[in-house]
Amino acid sequence: MSAELRQVAQGCAHRVMSYAGYDVNGYHFHTTRHEKTRPNRKTTNTGVFTPGQNGMDYYGRIEDIYELTFHGCKDIKSVIFKCHWFDPEVTRRTPNLGLVEIRQDSVLPRDDIYIVAQQATQVYYTSYPCKTVARLKGWDVVHKVSPHGGVPVPNKEDYILDMDTYEGEFYQEEGLEGTFVTDLTEAMDVAIGVEDDDDVEVEDVRDLQLLEQLRLDNDDDDNDAPTVTDEYLDMADTDDDMEDAPDAGYDDDYF
Repeated sequence: MSAELRQVAQGCAHRVMSYAGYDVNGYHFHTTRHEKTRPNRKTTNTGVFTPGQNGMDYYGRIEDIYELTFHGCKDIKSVIFKCHWFDPEVTRRTPNLGLVEIRQDSVLPRDDIYIVAQQATQVYYTSYPCKTVARLKGWDVVHKVSPHGGVPVPNKEDYILDMDTYEGEFYQEEGLEGTFVTDLTEAMDVAIGVEDDDDVEVEDVRDLQLLEQLRLDNDDDDNDAPTVTDEYLDMADTDDDMEDAPDAGYDDDYF
């Protein structure tokens, strides 16, 4: 037996420290007595939850907080919570919704009412607004609180789903059938220009006239550049006729 265990086995001092609040596990707890002295409070910190060794969960409220001192070769102190525990036998659970409901008028029929502070997880309870539905009357919903400055420690159930027993729904967005490929090679060649004059050829005389007009609009210094007239467009019937078209002074940079 270690020295620390022997010291604890000899019992704690008869005088103990009592606290109205205590911070542990990232939570700030208060006793119910302390919260009753604050009638206009906006928060509640008395709810507590701890898992039992028998696989059953226990929910309750903190009534008192004590610090025990064990005299001996080492300074050993331990903080414990004295709690009012609700009867877990009358707790309602809806696993597929993650819903847990308790009755605050129930009492754990045992004398095991203390837990070490490090065993506590904070919760709070909300009652149903509807007071006329019999199945909701007297039941409160349990809400677990995330530790301050952190998130709850994940468990394997958060990541592993048994497809044979999972009752939820999976959603997969449906897409269009088939595939398509967009080839922009030719468009990019025309946009950036090419060095070989034979690779880009404009044959439509109307396109030639449009390009010439754009060139003239952007070249204010050259007022003598020839243009393709409507009279010539009426006379041009074939591509061969374009061989005698006046030189419009085209520049590769405009293609």
